[in-house]
Amino acid sequence: MVEQLVRLGLLGCGDHTPLTALDSLTEAQFYAFLCRSVRNKAIDRLRKRRFQVNTAAELEMPDEESENDPLNEAVESVWGTIPFASPESMVVQVAAQKHLRYLLKHCILGLRGAPNQLQAVVQELKEYGADDLLQVILAELPDSLVLEKHAHVSQHKDHAHKKLRSCLQQQSSNLTVIVALRLTQYKAVAGTRISVELQTLVQKDLSLEKVRQGLAELVRQGLVDWYGEDAVQLTIDQLKRLTRFYQDEE
Repeated sequence: MVEQLVRLGLLGCGDHTPLTALDSLTEAQFYAFLCRSVRNKAIDRLRKRRFQVNTAAELEMPDEESENDPLNEAVESVWGTIPFASPESMVVQVAAQKHLRYLLKHCILGLRGAPNQLQAVVQELKEYGADDLLQVILAELPDSLVLEKHAHVSQHKDHAHKKLRSCLQQQSSNLTVIVALRLTQYKAVAGTRISVELQTLVQKDLSLEKVRQGLAELVRQGLVDWYGEDAVQLTIDQLKRLTRFYQDEE
């Protein structure tokens, strides 16, 4: 399934491929589509008693699966080159996603001290169709957790999301995320800008050179304004965006 999604240009392409009909789906709709596709593929394989792992060549061979399956036409990327230069690079990407899933599980379980927030996130996973992750999380929760909506669920969800973002940032080893997290430790008064000396961002595992590298990447992504000075100027809006910033491990 990973190989087929890569060939469709839906995985590992970033923003470098043209938009498709799937780009207009909501997150919940896309998760539902993905789960249905995986289940259908698995059921078809089991019905044919093809228990062994298929090679890339076998996946490209036409078979008698349903003509309505959108992944059947994914033999060759519509836009030519496969996003990954080698199978190894694809494995690295998949491993990174598994690591992110592990971190997300860790952070969600960290909400156990706030039952309403935890319940809001569990309900959200259920709505998204993220069944595998949901089952792993429920296996480590008490049976007393009831999956039903409560009043002010949106507020609980917002608070939970803030905690999850902060947890993911704190667990990250990505240089840019680390620098962003360090910057969010400073507070600005509404309507004002604050000046943060680069030297104050330095810590045991974060040299001044790395601080500059991280800032340069944040500038490239349009999150801060900085022109190589010894201090960076931040507005309250920029600080808010930094609290929401996260990207995969480098």
